Amino acid sequence: MLVPLALGIVLLQHPAPAADSLTLDAALQRAWARRGQSAIAAARVAQARASLRVAGSVPNPVASYSNTQDPPHQHALLDQSFEWLLRRGTDRGAAAQELNRARFDSSQVAADLAADVRRAFFGALAARRGLELAREQSALADSLAELASRRLSAGDISVFERDQVALEAARAGLLVSRARETQRIVQADLARQLAWEEAGSPAPAGALDAGLEEAIEEPLADSLLFVRSARADSAAASLRARSAFRARLPLPSFNLGADWDDPGSGGRLLRVFGISIPLPLWQHGSGAAALAQAQADESAQVAREERLRATSALASARATLEEAALRARVARDSLLPAAARLRQRAAQAYRAGETGVLPVLDALRSERDVTSGALDELLTYQEARAAWNSLVGIAR
Repeated sequence: MLVPLALGIVLLQHPAPAADSLTLDAALQRAWARRGQSAIAAARVAQARASLRVAGSVPNPVASYSNTQDPPHQHALLDQSFEWLLRRGTDRGAAAQELNRARFDSSQVAADLAADVRRAFFGALAARRGLELAREQSALADSLAELASRRLSAGDISVFERDQVALEAARAGLLVSRARETQRIVQADLARQLAWEEAGSPAPAGALDAGLEEAIEEPLADSLLFVRSARADSAAASLRARSAFRARLPLPSFNLGADWDDPGSGGRLLRVFGISIPLPLWQHGSGAAALAQAQADESAQVAREERLRATSALASARATLEEAALRARVARDSLLPAAARLRQRAAQAYRAGETGVLPVLDALRSERDVTSGALDELLTYQEARAAWNSLVGIAR
């Protein structure tokens, strides 16, 4: 007996998650907790924070002591440089911008990781749905083959018609093998994205049309993380150039000390005060300043180009996402139900002996193509959503 199968419902239904199933939110949390990207991003922020502390530190004074044969025999000297006074503010400002850059990069790493996990998650979900579809199609083809054998025995159809149905059943069995191969491959990719070390494979639970009806809010180009990173780089380079120009101004170092142990002075302590100024005889720091200024000019232009790229990327990604969402809705709401109805009507007519096998085979193949295409459109939407989230810096 031929049992009608609602393949469209199988394709899009959201089954009750098993005890060991994995939701998208749980997958994202697991990936961020276990993947190395999170630790790398945190380490880079810590490095930038430490660099800020170094940039704001005051150099320690240099203490020296000497003993000579000539009186006074003992000498103590304390030397303190003050050249850092002109550069401390700009150096700290540059380090603060580098810390901002590290934070923006960390947020971008989180968004990129979430996008990779999302692609792998819905890829595995689509592959599992595809395997279910292939198995349902194979079962339906086997049922048709069994019915064709009975009708051949009853003299209702020819051997040629029975062989056509048997060939379709064999072809459906091969498609199950191909779908199983795809499912195993994408499961391995999902396990890698989640740093899965447990026995077995992760079992994603969810609906392929998740988020399809959510509104899309387009941010400003200036708010994208890679644009903010480029601007932070530009600001840091500008501050380093200002620091290099300030470093050309010589500031003195002060020396304080004492000499003692002089028999001729009656044991008195002789105070020492001195000052030293660097003399710009051989070089004036103009080369370092020019290099820093050139780097600042380059960084400013890079930031400008990144903003232009962001404007174009937002328009392209939005167009891709909106059109992918439109195709996914049409496939889900129109094509799937229509293909299922046609196949059910053809199967009922064949079972009742009202038609030959060709309309049934055509309807079966048509439904297979439509449902397979619907899977592709829904997966394309999820991939477009992952790319959009990565672009705008959403880590989910």
